[in-house]
Amino acid sequence: MVVVIGAGITGIGAAYYLRANNFPYVVLEADDDVGGTWYTQRWHGARCDSDFVKYSYSFKPYSSPRCLVEREEIHRYLRSVVEEFCILEHIRFGTRVITASFDTAERCWTVQTTRGAFRSKFLINGNGYFSLPHKPTFPGAETFAGEIVHTFDLDAGRTFPSQHVVLVGSGSTAVCAAPALAGISGSLTMLQRSPSYIYEIDNRATVLMRLCQYLYGRGVGFPMHALRRYLQARDDAIFVGFRSFPRVARWYFRRHWRGTVSRAELEEHFTPSYSPWEQRIPVAIGFKDAVRRGAVRMKTATIERFTADAIVLAGGEELRGDICILATGFQLDFVQFELRVDGVEVDTAGINFYKGIMMGGVPNYFQPVGVWHSAWTQRSETSTRFAMKIMKFMAVHGLDQVGIERRAVQYTPAITPEYLMRDLPKLPRLYGSWELPSLDNLFRYRFAPQKLNFE
Repeated sequence: MVVVIGAGITGIGAAYYLRANNFPYVVLEADDDVGGTWYTQRWHGARCDSDFVKYSYSFKPYSSPRCLVEREEIHRYLRSVVEEFCILEHIRFGTRVITASFDTAERCWTVQTTRGAFRSKFLINGNGYFSLPHKPTFPGAETFAGEIVHTFDLDAGRTFPSQHVVLVGSGSTAVCAAPALAGISGSLTMLQRSPSYIYEIDNRATVLMRLCQYLYGRGVGFPMHALRRYLQARDDAIFVGFRSFPRVARWYFRRHWRGTVSRAELEEHFTPSYSPWEQRIPVAIGFKDAVRRGAVRMKTATIERFTADAIVLAGGEELRGDICILATGFQLDFVQFELRVDGVEVDTAGINFYKGIMMGGVPNYFQPVGVWHSAWTQRSETSTRFAMKIMKFMAVHGLDQVGIERRAVQYTPAITPEYLMRDLPKLPRLYGSWELPSLDNLFRYRFAPQKLNFE
């Protein structure tokens, strides 16, 4: 038996591969439906910012006339996957994991949940890492007569007619939410502490995408799989190119916004102090038009304090507002339960994390993760298949335990967004891959038994 924690994008993928390799399993899900983030996050404009034909699973590529799709559509897709591949019957909803403890004498995991205990030989953790909102503390916030709400707690069914909305943030959440909020608010000001590089796309699928989707629907799968590899190689090439030639990248973004905003607005609101792809680049749909029309008003400044009816900015300017929506990101929560080995709690801060799948000193434990700059599934699927190779090898050779030693490793994050850097000391240290899925998937996930410790 294998216990999978979480029925989000990672857990569902793990369940599919366990089923395909004839491993019995159960999926423990704290919520009452599948989807993880795509079920719980319901703010205005919530969507995936990777081409969904690439973000969707390799075993069930998704066809759409649009490149990026919204949260509701992603949730329907994930629901269709668990139904089509008979995963739903293996999911235990409303089952939150409290502790997971491995006994090296019994070679077994005991997982304590809100609905009893589960025992398994292997544990696959797909609990994600965006479970808690990051809510900055602002002086005077308690005196604000209006409402302060984080996108984590916001439902897209709400509207704000005749109300002045201030959206605080500059990352992907704010860029996705701003055009949607502008359409249902009296006015919208997007208040950012500092600018981000923002890239606007035409969301219509290209002719190549539509052709590959058409052929896939007719039973010809190769073009679709080749398209997914091409899109990933393109993303990796842009990532490396922008990091290698920052002056060219900065020129590209200045040119991208020229004609939409004035030179002064470009310098103030769309020119960050860092180089492109040092932090994640938000992908926009309809944002340029909203800014051009004045539906989204940009303001770049830090918040000094709140008053009863306004936000006071550094320098003394006041922003009047009825609703303040915080698009200030999330706290990274890598392991959302107590993890123990032989009764001793595992300190995951700085733990070595091999190929984004195995932690040092934690036997029979797999935690597939994606990369920061691209579609999550492009590495999480590959690392899940890597775990399947390990488990099959153990079954064939009659082995009961696998792990890697805990040791210090050097780790420099591929990107340095604030949400990552403020929690970096608490996070595992990734190694064993280049964090470029187009190359890693070919060269870095070849199973080499001699590199692992089997018993």
